Formats: sequence, structure tokens, C-alpha cells
Amino acid sequence: MRRWNRLIFIAAIALAACAGNTPVIPTPPATPATVPVTIVATPMSATATLAPSPTPAAPAQATATSQPAQASPLATPASPQPIPTETLVPLPKVSLSDEGINVANYDNANIAALQPFGFGWIQVFNPPEYPIAQYKILHRISLGNAISGQPADINAWAAQLENLARERKGIINAYSIGNEVNLSREWGGRQPDPLLYTKLLAIAYARIKSADPDAIVVSAGIAPTGGDSADAMDDLKYARAMFEAGAASFIDAYGFHPYGFAYEPERDANDPQTKGLTFRRAEAHRALMEEFGAGDKQMWATEFGWIIDAKEEGLDCAWPGLDWQRVSRNRQAEYVVKAYDFAAKNWPWMGPMFLWNYDFSMSPQYPDPCEQMKFFSMLDEQGRERPLFGALKASSSK
Repeated sequence: MRRWNRLIFIAAIALAACAGNTPVIPTPPATPATVPVTIVATPMSATATLAPSPTPAAPAQATATSQPAQASPLATPASPQPIPTETLVPLPKVSLSDEGINVANYDNANIAALQPFGFGWIQVFNPPEYPIAQYKILHRISLGNAISGQPADINAWAAQLENLARERKGIINAYSIGNEVNLSREWGGRQPDPLLYTKLLAIAYARIKSADPDAIVVSAGIAPTGGDSADAMDDLKYARAMFEAGAASFIDAYGFHPYGFAYEPERDANDPQTKGLTFRRAEAHRALMEEFGAGDKQMWATEFGWIIDAKEEGLDCAWPGLDWQRVSRNRQAEYVVKAYDFAAKNWPWMGPMFLWNYDFSMSPQYPDPCEQMKFFSMLDEQGRERPLFGALKASSSK
């Protein structure tokens, strides 16, 4: 691996200067036990339908934009889990000034309703051409054709990235390099490649820093998978391979996606029935960071959240691999607030946590009413507030 470290470092410096085996399918998590937890029930209130606008574009050849990620492919229990009994009690107060949210349409008129929450960051998927008032911007970069590993593709991708960082200096504050790169879909259906990814990360780091030294470079948010499968590499195995290849030298922050799946945010990640598919999976990734000398850097949760049961909104949607994760709308509201609270109290190493998501439910890019991304959203397809909106707004202490 030392040889890889040297090769990656040399590749990064050189490009900055020139400007010029079938995985085993994991067994499904056991049925989660019913947990007596509590929520604030927030009535869904109608709001004006928000106008669509720049939506995340499909990945283009060697560009610096990409589609937002869908949830990781996971094994599925035989049937969806029952919704636990819910009781009404106040939720904790949370501060969102250092936190973030994933936004599809960042027109001022669309995100005006977010202002009372006090979010400090938003993550966008099309690079903005102008500052977005009151927010710092994290922009997710597609790996584009660079995943081929061919020098010409890598050079073209790196040059566009450097140009973008130079042109948007002072507008884009941070860059996330790729997305869920331990999933085969991010590699054109091929086996995920942590060594090539680390090489691309090193190149991206050098190019961005040469154009905008103040920009923050975040590694791709790793998807929790609970093991190897036909479509994914185990998240900890992939992360370890990255760190062994020298990734700690080419990041300002480490990206991870601590989705909660069917479990409350406090659930111990070592609970064997969860197979690590919990919000607190982040703790195992933090241990890896410390093992490889990256303990002085933050982890950024560039996506996290819970998916609601579409039946509560009159839709009979089937999501293979996701059905077992459904929670009620009130449960989603409770879990998100408690996740922010848990991290603030227990994870001093956690940087911004970007809720997935605000308004992908309304994006015209996804006309299917059962598109699963819509059911993580704070707003429904008509722009009406879900309980998550009201609960988080009431709990945020701006």
C-alpha cells in the first residue's frame, strides 16, 4: 500500500502541475424490536406549491454535476415492519446553524421557507453561479468518465473541476468528490474500485486547492451496506482500502451517509439484529479515521434520513430493498430531530449533517409518484409540509 500512496501522491502533483469475484449477498437484518419512543405530532399544513427550477441534471460526460444518490441497495426482510406505538411528548431543542440539508431547487423563492430553521449549509447538485443568501454551499461532484481510469478521461475531468473551482471561488464553499462510491452503480455497474477512487480524490484535492485554497474537500459519502453484495462493497472494507491507499492526505473532511433505516437514531450499531444498518454506523467509520491518522478531521454526514410509508399518503408503492425500512411520518419527524440532538451531544468530531432531503418530492425530473427519494422529503409532491417540517421547525433553536 505504501507503493499506492506514492503513486497517488505523484499523480496528484503531476496533474496539478500540468493542468495540463462475486460478493456474498448479506442476509437481511432481523425484524427490529418495537421500541417505545415518543414524538411531537405535527399536523400537515398546506402551503403554496413551490415552483420547480434548476433540477439535478443527469451526469454528463466529464462534467462536475451529477444526479442525487438513491438509497443503498440492501437485503429485504420478508415483509415491511410494523409501526411502533407513538406517544405525544416534546422533542429536544436543536441548533441547525452548523447543519445542512440537500436541496433540489435552490431558487430563493423555493428555499425561503427554510430560513426559520437556521440551517447553515445546503448541498446542491448543479453548481450555483451566484451566492445563495444565508447559506454556505456544498456541491457534489460527479466522477463522470474519470471512472474509466483512462488518463485522457481523468485529465479532462480534472481540468473541468479546476476551472469550476476557480470560477466559483467564494460561491461554492465545499466540494464532495463523488457519491456512494462503494456501490457498483457509481462505477457503471462494475465492481467498486477504492484504489482508483483514492487516486481521483488525490487529483481532485490538488486541482481544487490550486484554484481555491480555502475550499473544503470532502470525500464521497460512503453508503452503509451491512456487508458485501452483488451491487455493493462493504462500507468499512471500502473505507479501509481508501485509507490504506492514503486518502487521509487528500481530504479536509471524511464523507459518510448515516441513514437510520428502520431504527431509532440511538440504536447501538453493535446490535446484531441491525447488521450495522443504523445511524450510529458512523462511529465505526470514525474509529477508522482515528486508526489512520485522520482524527484531526471532521466527518461530514452528507446525507442521512428515514423513509416514510407511502401508504400514509394514499399510495401503494413497492421498493425492493427499502420496504423494510419504512417508518410512519411522525416517526420520521421524531427520528430526524433526535438524530441531530444525539450527534450534538455525543459526536464532537461530526461536522455538518445534511438531511436528505427538502424538496426532491417536487422535482419534475422524477415524475413517478412512487420514486423513493420523494418519501425522504420534508415536503410532499404538492409542496405541503410533512410532520418532519413542523417538528424540526419547532425544535430548531435559531
